[in-house]
Amino acid sequence: MGNIILGQDSTIPLQYDPSILSPMSRLDSRIKNGLNEFPDFHGKDFWTSYETSWLNNQGIPQNKILNISYDCNSKFFVESKSLKLYLYSLNNKKFKSIDFLKGLIKDDLDNVLNTDVNVDLDAVPRSISDNSTSIDEEYLDKIDSYPNSQVIEPGENEDIREYLSCSLFRSLCPVTSQPDWATIYISYSGNLIQHDGLLRYLLSYRNHQGFHEECVERIFTDILKRCRLKELSVRANFLRRGGIEINPIRTTPNYDIEMARDIRQ
Repeated sequence: MGNIILGQDSTIPLQYDPSILSPMSRLDSRIKNGLNEFPDFHGKDFWTSYETSWLNNQGIPQNKILNISYDCNSKFFVESKSLKLYLYSLNNKKFKSIDFLKGLIKDDLDNVLNTDVNVDLDAVPRSISDNSTSIDEEYLDKIDSYPNSQVIEPGENEDIREYLSCSLFRSLCPVTSQPDWATIYISYSGNLIQHDGLLRYLLSYRNHQGFHEECVERIFTDILKRCRLKELSVRANFLRRGGIEINPIRTTPNYDIEMARDIRQ
């Protein structure tokens, strides 16, 4: 953690510099959170940059929306500030085609993360899709000051399928303590999850310091441990910082992984 640029003063790079990219160890992250022995993480990390810009051969600025994704079991995940500065380093570099730019970004991320990264440059953002049931208005008489999984309680219905959301989620950056806001989407089948307890649990992250990926993996694991479920998917649509959104998804095996934009994004 002491070697990453997050939390340090930095200047905007004026020349292309792939060495800025900082990989973070997933294993170290999971050990720190007590999740290293959990056997079945499936899913992807989705990243969207709305401020991706470069120059064409004539030196004219070009802009697109960059979407990248990679498997949640890659050896490394990318640190967000380093990705932001890396993309800034492309701002004054000339490219003869979008395909050449995509190839360069993919090669740089593949090399630093040691995994296969999917890269797309799009003219319009992902579509907004939300047919979930919000639990934001559930009555609570208190919230906890730390992530408390004990308040997640199963109900009596043992054969139910639900798609729930909570737009009140906040966690804190583990380095800078800046707030990270998100809508959490939870899709599951099996034993009913009590909505009030689930909301209380999600709100208990309000002052918890953790990377986006760490929070989602802990939420996924805690729900799966507390409830008897056949299927589970947890997706976090974090609001952008520095023009970048991070959207991790964790699921049980054979669950369709779908990425959609939240209305607040």
